[in-house]
Amino acid sequence: MAITDKDIIHLADLARLDLTESEIKQVGAELGSILEYVERLQKIDTRTVEPQSMPAREIGWREDKAAACDEAARELILNNFPDRQDDLLRVPPVFEKPKG
Repeated sequence: MAITDKDIIHLADLARLDLTESEIKQVGAELGSILEYVERLQKIDTRTVEPQSMPAREIGWREDKAAACDEAARELILNNFPDRQDDLLRVPPVFEKPKG
């Protein structure tokens, strides 16, 4: 499957990546080879292959646990974060384009 520079630029924009012209070419070549491999995989006849279950679903997912850090590490993180309000860290929005 051919992937164009326009496709790469669009994907980079969605991922908020600023790629140089050489990086666009490199990513295009890498994604192109990945898509060609996926096309090859799609041609494999899997009708006789039995479905497999996911043991993780049967066992359950790991529980997320909050990791405590000491006050010095906490202060270091807060003091070095580029944008914060009191003890909250401010990050750019994920689902809308930043203004400016």
